[in-house]
Formats: sequence, structure tokens, C-alpha cells
Amino acid sequence: MKTKVWLNLDPQKVDVSYLYKKFDEIGCDFEAEAIPDNNPELLIKKVKDVDIVIATMEPWNETTLGAVKGKVKFIQKYGTGVDSVDLKAAGKNGIPVANIPGANAPAVAEVAMMHILNLGRRFTNCVGGCREGIWPSTITGNELDGKIVGLAGYGRVAKNLARMISGFSVKLLAYDPFVKEAVPGQNITFVDTLEELFERSDIVSLHMPFMPSTARIINKSLFECMKPHAYLVNTCRGGVIDEADLIEALKTGKLAGAGLDVLTEEPPKADQPLMHMDNVYITSHMGAASLESEYRSQVIIADNIKEFLEGKLPKSVRNKEFLV
Repeated sequence: MKTKVWLNLDPQKVDVSYLYKKFDEIGCDFEAEAIPDNNPELLIKKVKDVDIVIATMEPWNETTLGAVKGKVKFIQKYGTGVDSVDLKAAGKNGIPVANIPGANAPAVAEVAMMHILNLGRRFTNCVGGCREGIWPSTITGNELDGKIVGLAGYGRVAKNLARMISGFSVKLLAYDPFVKEAVPGQNITFVDTLEELFERSDIVSLHMPFMPSTARIINKSLFECMKPHAYLVNTCRGGVIDEADLIEALKTGKLAGAGLDVLTEEPPKADQPLMHMDNVYITSHMGAASLESEYRSQVIIADNIKEFLEGKLPKSVRNKEFLV
């Protein structure tokens, strides 16, 4: 009987032809179908006859993992973040969980770069105004040259953003509790605390994983450190920001604006205040959505699953210490 692999994505929205081809070569049955609203009940029903899951943002917690114990043998995340999976619970249920670190880093960094430029020049306001027949629709903004850009976290995405932004006349600061030196060729000054980073920067870009220690770590205490003309950009996970504190900082003018590719709740409710603020620009978690990123991701996914089926544990398994 063939191994059945399921991907929680709509193949009409994402080209997964590479995966169909590779899994056919490996000898697996592969299906791509999205679970509406990542509903847990529908998820459990869907995976009752699935051996390997390629997960997106559906909830893999004690309940859903317990329901598939003994059936699902491997979970491969379609992305870097594993915050939608309870790694410890997966391990207790004997399910390795792998991710694809680095595959989407350039694409996410580009979106951070776009938000940085848009916050300064309000490009999207002009585009929207022109489409509505308003001419001119120009908003006099700020150049990026001469600014101090702070990187909160210095992982793969931040390194790519630093590379991209180096063509501008900017000063780069970084804070990372685990990294204290820049890669060769990147002129970055490391600071000792997040407070110092927020205090000195004109633009802060967030690049940290979401975990208990970083939940709502970006909050009022940091916003109070910022320059009144400063901008915040987030392309990592919405949960690292205390959104109530962010809304207050934006309303009171303590923070000039924000560019957000991620929110705590996705999709947001219609009454989410951030969706209706003139100084906030939101994109729909589009960071990794490039053709190149999709291809790199799918190559790693197929390789990881092939390796697992050969009896090996892929290097990117993130819950090795919990496996039983």
C-alpha cells in the first residue's frame, strides 16, 4: 500500500506540480487540498487515512495530535515557523516535525524591504488614489537614506534584509540574544538590549521566532522607547506584538506607522482596529509567496520526506528531544 501524503494548500492558489511529480517518482500518493479555516474537526477527519502531513497553519496540538497517534508518522511544515505545532506533544505521540529553514528568507526579506519603503514614501496611497482618479495622490514622505534601521533578531531573514538594504545610506543596528557578530561583509552594530535598539532606531524590523518567551515581547515598554517619527515592520509572527499596545502607540502618535505582514489572528476580524488605521499598512502574510521561494521549499519538503521514508531523520526535525 502506497504512503499517502497530504498538503494543506489549495493547488489552484499555489503551484505544487513539482511535489506531484516528485512524490510520483518516490511512489507516494499525494494530495493537495486546503482545510476550510484550518478547522480542527475537519482536520482530524481529513487525516484519518493520511501517513504524512505537509502542514501550513492548521493547529497541531494535544487534541489533534492525539487523534492521529499511530497513523500520521511525520509532519513536514511548509515553511520555517513551527509555532502552529506543539512540538512536545508531537514527540510524545511519536511524530517527528521538520521545517524548511531558510528557503523563504529572501522572499520574506523583500516584503520587509517593501514595507520599509512604503512607510516612508506611502507608495500604496498614491497607487490607490490614482486608481480612484485623484491626481496628484502624492504624500510627501521620508527618504530611507540617512536613517537608522534596527533588526530585532539576526537570523536568515534579517541577514537577507541587511544585504538588500545595504545599497542605501543607512546605519544598521541589531539585537539578537544568541548572535553578537555580523556575517562577513555586513556592517552592523550590535546592541545589548531590545530597549536600546528601539530607542536608537528610526525603523525597527522584527525577525524573531514566536514562542512563549517572545509572546507579546514587543509592547508598551518598548514603544515608549521609540522616537515619535519611528516605524515598526513585522514579517515574522503577529504574536510577538502586544496588538493592544501597538494600537495605542499608533493612536497617540508615539509611533508614526507600522507595516505588518502578520497579525495575531489571521484572517483578522472585520473590526480589527489595525485594519482601519491610516498609518498602518497590512499585507496578508505574503512574505514567502514567491515562485522561487515555493520551488526551494518544495525541493526541501520532497527531500525530507524521501529521507524519512528511507528510515532516516532529516536534519531539520525540530522535536528530536521529545520523540519517544
